[in-house]
Amino acid sequence: MKSMDGTMQPTGMGMCGSAGRGGSLHKLAAVTQIKWLCISRNTMIMIGPLLVIGMVYACKILYGVRSEGTLVPFLTGMLLNIGISMNICADGFIMVGTSIAEEKENHTLRALMTSSITGVQYFFGSILIPFALLMAVNYIVLFISGISLEIVPWIPFFLVSAVASLTSCVLGMIVGICAKNQMNANLIAYPFLMVFMMIPVFGNLSEGLHKISGFLFTGVMTGMAERLANGERYVISTLDMAVLLGELAISVLVFLILYKRNGYEKD
Repeated sequence: MKSMDGTMQPTGMGMCGSAGRGGSLHKLAAVTQIKWLCISRNTMIMIGPLLVIGMVYACKILYGVRSEGTLVPFLTGMLLNIGISMNICADGFIMVGTSIAEEKENHTLRALMTSSITGVQYFFGSILIPFALLMAVNYIVLFISGISLEIVPWIPFFLVSAVASLTSCVLGMIVGICAKNQMNANLIAYPFLMVFMMIPVFGNLSEGLHKISGFLFTGVMTGMAERLANGERYVISTLDMAVLLGELAISVLVFLILYKRNGYEKD
């Protein structure tokens, strides 16, 4: 608009843009709140993180008593491997997958998708709470496992843990999209658990499994844990980075394909 002296004055476009961004954040917060209510009211889901922490702590005490208070590096690494693998896989796949399957079972998912909520807002709103829980449990397991914290590379540990947790959440969304109900979601999650949890955990018992584990995002986490347990410094290798980012990208791509095929993409 022009003022009385002929100069240009700003229009309300900036205010509209700010309002739009504010509205998007409000919708994202609303989806996140809905997801938190869904997760917090599901006893089975909420027991998962507590079970992982309790199991690692109990095993540490048990092995400590048998070894007169000192855990050998193999046992320390095994505790950390089991704790992180169970957290990322069992909690990640089931937490996200079950919550989405519950929405499908209650016929609320399609209602959300046909409302003003965009797919991006639903995607990030669905994984924010599970992602935060997975990251928190990973750090708690690290602290209680008995590994010397002086050798922990905090930035690489955060990056590897973050990418692995995010990949787990996306795989959980794939489970939820494919499932018809909550029970079906648990059944679909089992093959993911067998591959991404059991192979890294038992990788030390078989050379073949150990090689396969190196090409799994959970295997990158357990490989880092093994080095830390042995007192070695960990540096993210090119292969580790390629595995983490590659499997995350593949997971997102598969989710987007299934998302559109199931008719949740708005025109």
